[in-house]
Amino acid sequence: MAITLSMMAQPKGIKYEADSISLNGDDWSGMKAQLEQLKKSKSNDKFTIVHIGDSHVQPGIISDEVRHALQQRYGNGGRGLVCPLELARTNQPDDIELTSTASIAESSILLLPSRPAGMGITGVAVKFAGSSTILDICTKQKGDDFDRITLFHTKGKQFEVAQSRATIKGHKVSNFATNYKLRNLTDSVSLKLRGNGALFGVRLLNNKPGVVMDCIGNNGATFASYLSIDGFGQQLKDLDPQLVIISLGTNEAYGKTSSLESNINALISKIKSECPNVKFLLTTPIETHKKGRHGYVAQSGIIEVRKIIMDYAKKNNIPTWDFYTIAGGKGAARKWLASQHMSSDHLHLLKKGYHFMGNLLAKAFIKMLDNKPPEPQDERFQESQLNRGLE
Repeated sequence: MAITLSMMAQPKGIKYEADSISLNGDDWSGMKAQLEQLKKSKSNDKFTIVHIGDSHVQPGIISDEVRHALQQRYGNGGRGLVCPLELARTNQPDDIELTSTASIAESSILLLPSRPAGMGITGVAVKFAGSSTILDICTKQKGDDFDRITLFHTKGKQFEVAQSRATIKGHKVSNFATNYKLRNLTDSVSLKLRGNGALFGVRLLNNKPGVVMDCIGNNGATFASYLSIDGFGQQLKDLDPQLVIISLGTNEAYGKTSSLESNINALISKIKSECPNVKFLLTTPIETHKKGRHGYVAQSGIIEVRKIIMDYAKKNNIPTWDFYTIAGGKGAARKWLASQHMSSDHLHLLKKGYHFMGNLLAKAFIKMLDNKPPEPQDERFQESQLNRGLE
C-alpha cells in the first residue's frame, strides 16, 4: 500500500533554507540554455546527467526523483543506464528488470578484489555461460519506453544482437560501447546476445528530445574505487554527459581521509580529460552512526569528509549540494531514525528516506534553474512526488 503524506512523519530539523546548489563561482548559464533548448527541439537531442555514488545511489531512488522532476519540464529522453546488478547478485533498482536465460559464468563487483569478468563503467560485470543468452529487459514506469539501446561490454568484444530472430546491426560508439536500433518503441524486449565478452550495462533511450539520467552506484564505493576502473573516463565519455553528480564520502568516513582530497581531484581530472566541457556537482553525506561500547554514536569522520569536499569544491569552483547541513547536520541521524527515514543499521536510509532526499535535491535543481532563492519556511513536498514508488 502506498504511504500518503499525512501518514509520513518527516524528519525534524530539516534545513529547508539550506536546500540549494552553491555554484562556488561556476557558471551554469550555458547548461540552463541547453535545457531550455530541449523544449523547442525537433530532433532527439539529449541532456545527460550522470550520477556516480555508493550504496546510497545504487538503488537509483535519489537519481530517479531528480530525473522525473527534470523530465517533466524538459522532456523524457529515456530511462538511461541500467546496470546488471541483480545478475551480479547485488541489489538493483525496483523500476527495471534485467534477466538472462543463461547462467552467469563469472561476475565482478567493484569492491571485491577479484574481478574475473573484468570491470567496466558501471562497477559490475557479468559473463554468460555458453556463447549466447536471451537478455530480457523491462521498464516498469510509465514513459520509459525505448527503441534504442547501447550495450557496454569488454573492450573490443561487442555482442551480436538479434530481436525476434532478426539480427540488429550494431553501430560502434567506442571499443567499450555499441548502439542498436530496435524495431519499435517498447517497454520490454527479449534480445538474443552472442559473444564471449562481459556485459557492463545497458542504456535505454528513445527518439525524443529530453533529459537522460544515468545512475552508477556501488555498495561500499569510494572515490578511489572508481579510479580503479581502467578507462573509466573514456567509458563515461560514451554517455556524452553535460553534468556529473558525485555523491561519495560516506565510506571514506569509516577509514582514513588523508588521501580523500587527492582522490576527489584525481577522479574529476580523469573525467575532465575525456569530457572537457562537462559540469560537476559534489554532494555531502548525511550524518551516520558507528557502533560504540555503549551503543551507537555519531561517526565523526562524516564531519571531516564534509569539510574536505566543501573546501575542495570552493577552491576549484565546483558547485555543491550540502546534504549534511540540509538533513540537519549534527544530530540528524537520530531524527531520521525516529521518523523512520533511516535504516536500523544507522548508515543507510530506508526507501522513503531516499525518496525524501531525492525530492530535496530535485527541489534544489529547480530553484537553481529558476534563479529562485531557497525557501526559509518548513516547506512540504508534493504528495504525488513523495508517494511515487513507496511501498
